[in-house]
Amino acid sequence: MDYPTPQGANSETFTPPPLDGSLLLADAFHFHAKHSPQHPLLVYPGSNGAGKQSIVWGEAFRVSCAGAKQFRGLWDVPEGGERPVIAILAIADQVTYFFLVTSIMLAGGIPFAISPRNSDVAVAHLLRTAKATEMLVSTDLAMQHLAGRVKELLTGDGSSVEIRFHAAPTFASLWELPLEKNDISGSLPATKYGIVAKDTAFITHSSGSTAFPKVIYITQKNMVETGRIPYYGELDLCGEVMSLHPVPMFHMLGLIQFAYITYAGLTLGAFSPYEPPVTPNPAIVYEAGVACDSTIVLCPPSFIEAWAMDPRHVKGLPRFKAVIFGGGPLSEVAGLTLIKNGVRLVHLFGSTEAACVTLFVPKHNPIDTWDFFAVRLVHSTIRARKVAEQSLQFSPHCSPVFIPSDDYPGLDVYHLIMKSCPTHTPSVLNTEVDGVPAFDTKDLLFRCPKNPNLWKVFGRQDDQIMHSNGEKTNPAPIETLLMKDPNIKHAIVFGRGEFHAGVMIVPGDNIAVDVKDEDSVAQYRRKIWPMIERANEAAPTHSRIFKEMILVADPTKPFELTAKGTLRRQVALKSYQNEIKAIYAAVAESSLSHILAPESFELESVLEFVRAVVKEVVRMPLQDGDDLFQYGCDSLQATWIRNSILRVAMTSQVLSPKAVPMNLVYDHPSIEGIAQFLVSAARGSANKEQQSKSSAEEMRELVAKYTAMPFPVRRADAAEATPTGVLVTGTTGALGSQLLAELLRADKGTVYALNRFSFEATATLEERQRATFENQGLDVQLLQSSKLRLLEADLALPDFGLGVDAFAEMRQDVSWIIHNAWNVNFKVGLASLEPNIAGTRALIDFALSISSSHPPKFFFMSSIGVFRNMKGTAALEEHIPDAELASGQGYAASKWVTEEILAYAAAHTDLKPVVLRVGQLSGADNGAWRAAEWFPSLLRQSERIGALPILQGNASWIPVHAAAKIVLSLRDTKEAHLHITHPRPVPTATLLQHVSTAMGLPLVPFTQWFAKLEAVSDGTSSGQVQLLDFYKSIDITGTPEEEPEEEETLFRVAIDNTKARAEAGSTLCDMPVLGEKDVELWVSYVRESEH
Repeated sequence: MDYPTPQGANSETFTPPPLDGSLLLADAFHFHAKHSPQHPLLVYPGSNGAGKQSIVWGEAFRVSCAGAKQFRGLWDVPEGGERPVIAILAIADQVTYFFLVTSIMLAGGIPFAISPRNSDVAVAHLLRTAKATEMLVSTDLAMQHLAGRVKELLTGDGSSVEIRFHAAPTFASLWELPLEKNDISGSLPATKYGIVAKDTAFITHSSGSTAFPKVIYITQKNMVETGRIPYYGELDLCGEVMSLHPVPMFHMLGLIQFAYITYAGLTLGAFSPYEPPVTPNPAIVYEAGVACDSTIVLCPPSFIEAWAMDPRHVKGLPRFKAVIFGGGPLSEVAGLTLIKNGVRLVHLFGSTEAACVTLFVPKHNPIDTWDFFAVRLVHSTIRARKVAEQSLQFSPHCSPVFIPSDDYPGLDVYHLIMKSCPTHTPSVLNTEVDGVPAFDTKDLLFRCPKNPNLWKVFGRQDDQIMHSNGEKTNPAPIETLLMKDPNIKHAIVFGRGEFHAGVMIVPGDNIAVDVKDEDSVAQYRRKIWPMIERANEAAPTHSRIFKEMILVADPTKPFELTAKGTLRRQVALKSYQNEIKAIYAAVAESSLSHILAPESFELESVLEFVRAVVKEVVRMPLQDGDDLFQYGCDSLQATWIRNSILRVAMTSQVLSPKAVPMNLVYDHPSIEGIAQFLVSAARGSANKEQQSKSSAEEMRELVAKYTAMPFPVRRADAAEATPTGVLVTGTTGALGSQLLAELLRADKGTVYALNRFSFEATATLEERQRATFENQGLDVQLLQSSKLRLLEADLALPDFGLGVDAFAEMRQDVSWIIHNAWNVNFKVGLASLEPNIAGTRALIDFALSISSSHPPKFFFMSSIGVFRNMKGTAALEEHIPDAELASGQGYAASKWVTEEILAYAAAHTDLKPVVLRVGQLSGADNGAWRAAEWFPSLLRQSERIGALPILQGNASWIPVHAAAKIVLSLRDTKEAHLHITHPRPVPTATLLQHVSTAMGLPLVPFTQWFAKLEAVSDGTSSGQVQLLDFYKSIDITGTPEEEPEEEETLFRVAIDNTKARAEAGSTLCDMPVLGEKDVELWVSYVRESEH
């Protein structure tokens, strides 16, 4: 068949697959792994927001096969047997979600994408209806709490539904899964599992604006037909990068992209697959779109409206070939502003059930009708409302039918129905037209008076409300529930085109409310609030009604009723349109006005105010330091929090409204963070200056916070037995596993290995520990030792969550603490690493609660990264009082803060902690080196581009197994600060010469190498490493003449380890110099791990 616009015809990397239905989505990965292995399907920003990373089909296929192999351990699908429904309840980035779906598909399961915005009742209903057997749940606290409530509902209702809950694996864990050749061979999924065109590809659901959203089954045939849509458009989208950053993958708008990338070669721009996932806001989305070199942007209207208010974004948006919006109306002011500044706006229209039904993407969009979408008449002679009896062509692939609506006299409004046809089959068929199965969209469209071929959404026949953020609210169930309150006679939910919903209330009979008296209205709102809360509990978060959004109807302005005694919705909304506009305008300026402003701008008073605001909005049990976004805070809730604070600023003589930034909650995502910022901003306003807290100030404040709390007073009792136990944290990582192995070999006492509770893909702690031992080449029989207590712990919980008995045992037995666990994430800010700092303080308190004659030894594994800003002088083994040296990166800053807390403890208690600043750790004695670290990534990138870079400076790297031995050799040290780095560094250039020999690659200047890397990153760069921009962020391009010989390659400073050599003796001093054998092991491991 000939198509109007073939896709990928001129692509050198993409081979268009068959479009006749012979290649189903389930088999497409095998096809592209063979025919399009170097074509990019996902691209995301590098780890520091600069540069980009791409994942090509060959890599995506490998990861999906690895994930499928792991998932097949959860469910058994006999060939030709019934495929299980696997639900996903996850707050995850698009890349991670993508691989969850593809891994489930290749494992024979049916992915069921559930919106995390649903209530627990709604999720339980969906699981029952879809007959799900397994559910993957993301690790964040919000989803864990939601899943817990769902589990209670399913077990408490006597339901026969048995669902097993599993932790959703992260992208990093999927990427690093081992894969053997036979794991990707064998029959194709469609053949293996008997999948045919009519079978389900995945499951989604309706908007969920009621307690019972509807399950929607998307078939393999639906996806093939959707994949053909660009072929009926006007642009070749193959190789175009479409920014999908604000679109969640659990939404149909996200899931539908599987078809476009598979059948048309589109590349998706996504957020980086880091933990925790990025919470989108307009600024972040714009920056990510630019970082990904996106050519097209797809987003809800609310983001475009925000961009239209920022001159920088207005100026920058014309760089994109198209800015596509859908899911709701775009404000006229925003649209006209952008159109006049050369932004190409494209209105996309479709639905979960019918997919996209407009041209995707048109070449031109008339300026004067930017908010309409194009329709082509099948019969050009049709005129006026006679169109009702005929089919109109949105996109040539579908068959829409328009029925005139008589509810809007004088307006050309039509009710849309989509007929099934040979090239388009809606996933839901709920009516017939002329004997042909069809889908009743219940959408009302308005015909453009200037051009009969142009249309825009007028509303919903079922009154469903479309918000500006793309979400939908079904008002009927909310209104029905509210009217059960005798204090409420009528209720109408509103909010079309707005960010959130409101409700207009007609008070019950004999209830007098003076709408002009604020006190009278407030009193009535309080009276009906319990019923509003009941409605909120059943509704998804985007449909919640806030107290300020209750509009009380004026008794002097009566409503028109139907014959049934119900309100005429559209007439009522039109009658109150000015009042509705006014309430939104008021909320834009203030919110949660019933919460009193702080009495002063001292920290305690502000904390109390922020607590009240946040807890009313987020409605989760929160501590002051908890990251709000980990507890389910979304963009709507962040807006309410900011607006509530802005209300206070507008009436304050101390805090200026200008000091409350748009991204307040994103930049300071905790109660305490917001409060501290406001206190600092208030002081700046009082001095007539704008003040922004520097990284160093934030670091010092955290030190003050965790040293202000009094330390326990240790009782030094003479113990009946000398404690011999060792507590070590974080043993499932490379260094942690090596430490554990050494302790099990050497120590006579019990070894308590504490690891945080992990939600990672089905693996128990024992399984994860064993896997790390195997990876590191360690003797797994050590894990059978009777000395080992492998424990899942949470240092933030009482008794570390271990229970009273286990905690008491450790207090009696522990004589040495090695605190190794830390979140190694160089992207997140200091605020997000505060839980690690708090955990260390908890360990300090634990150490001081041990009543032996001497306090336990306390080793803290820090990093030489605390010297990241030092220039010109050697980094000595001593206390660093200057926060500026470690500022600017969350990871290094968090280590410095912890060092300071330990220094304070040493000065004020009898605890004598030892800070071990660890340098770069290289591979184990089997060559094992974590794939995501910079040097293994450099090797893989170099093999891809056929060259190695010349790097200056020295490498004082320590093999990870040697570092563990050094730590144990320092057990009796009395020094407070020691550096674990190699005693005899070698020039990095020498190591790279060995790498050049081992890999058969030439050495080239770094700038030339990086240029090659950037060139391949434009299309087919490896997605295996998340640190492409790492090379940009460090100064490693100097020439030999510019730098002292002793300087480190990465840190541009010489690292002194004189004290460590004296304390560790031969264990450190006699270490072999890094050389050719080490390099051969590293190269061999990297190459094996690739396959």
